[in-house]
Amino acid sequence: MRRWLLVAAASAFAAGCSDQGPVSGELSVRAATQFVGLRAVQFVVKGPVSGVTRPTGSGYQVFSDAPSGADSTHVVVVSAPGTGLVAGEIARIAVSDTRQVRSYAAHVAALSGASYNLLDTSLVVLTVVRP
Repeated sequence: MRRWLLVAAASAFAAGCSDQGPVSGELSVRAATQFVGLRAVQFVVKGPVSGVTRPTGSGYQVFSDAPSGADSTHVVVVSAPGTGLVAGEIARIAVSDTRQVRSYAAHVAALSGASYNLLDTSLVVLTVVRP
């Protein structure tokens, strides 16, 4: 009887410590750059995304093709007229499990300057992190 109680207590403890399932929410796409004068960035997010929005309080416009069930999403972020993109958060992506942040990646496909001239994509490095 005592052994059974110990097994039951250990099982209850283990169940309380187990994974509680996916936690849906948003991840942040952040840009690292020292370049001044960025007008827009086009990038691809690898991993299943259900939506893309602009960061709270930013004047950025965000366009995406977040197709349901796809493993990659194309995103374009454009700064407001008279302003530019700056280092920091440039977009938020909606995901089914925020704890799987390491399974997401973003890379720059194209960059444009203030007059929409194309720039070297190595000027910006993107990361996907928890906000």
